[in-house]
Amino acid sequence: MNNKDKHWTSEMLTLFGIWLWEQGEHGHGLLCIHGPQWGYKIGQQLNIVWDNILGKKDFKWELVLDEADVDPRYISEMARDYLIKLYEMKMDDVIEGSESIYLNSRTGKALNTSSLNRELKRFSEQFLKELEEKHGWSVNVKPLKSSAFQIAWAFKMLEKYHYSKKAFIAVSKFMGHKSLKYTIDLLEIEPFDEIIFDYHSGNYQSGISSDVLEDSNEIAKIVMTTITDAYSQFKLSINNSS
Repeated sequence: MNNKDKHWTSEMLTLFGIWLWEQGEHGHGLLCIHGPQWGYKIGQQLNIVWDNILGKKDFKWELVLDEADVDPRYISEMARDYLIKLYEMKMDDVIEGSESIYLNSRTGKALNTSSLNRELKRFSEQFLKELEEKHGWSVNVKPLKSSAFQIAWAFKMLEKYHYSKKAFIAVSKFMGHKSLKYTIDLLEIEPFDEIIFDYHSGNYQSGISSDVLEDSNEIAKIVMTTITDAYSQFKLSINNSS
């Protein structure tokens, strides 16, 4: 394996999923669109059935599995759109609530872990070859395996929390790894806890003109927005974004 090969990103997996869908590989495509968003272990992911998705009157916006220790997952608009497309394609058939949403389009059977890595490898090689032939892009990514979905999810979580050690520990525990070192070795990145002193943080003086003292409205805005407890404002912004 080339040392320059990178992990598949959430965006790259989504692009691959859309490509698979266009090739008629709907089950595999749906898996690639859902996987990096939800962060399930692959066995849990493949156990998702129509009863988990369909409500009494419409498609759900939240995915809840029967397992008590598994948090609910938000169903994004894109994920929901592709589920609706798949449902509409199957409307002429009787859809059993216990049927997997991830079916092999050629065999009609549910995707399973025993053959998935082989299928993902074959499809992804075709996808990368087409990217290079059509667009001239040669992408150095690792051979695609089913573990790539949870790894891509982990990278997004670590990015959200600025690659802090606390985030690494939480992600490692979530992924069921035996040690933090295992997680670091798998992801090939390390916690980033370095403090860099910044003397122009946020360019806070932008927008403040030299004649500000003549403008009562501007003075009021500056005073009212900066005199408050900055730490409280920071916590509020974090809570609102989560």
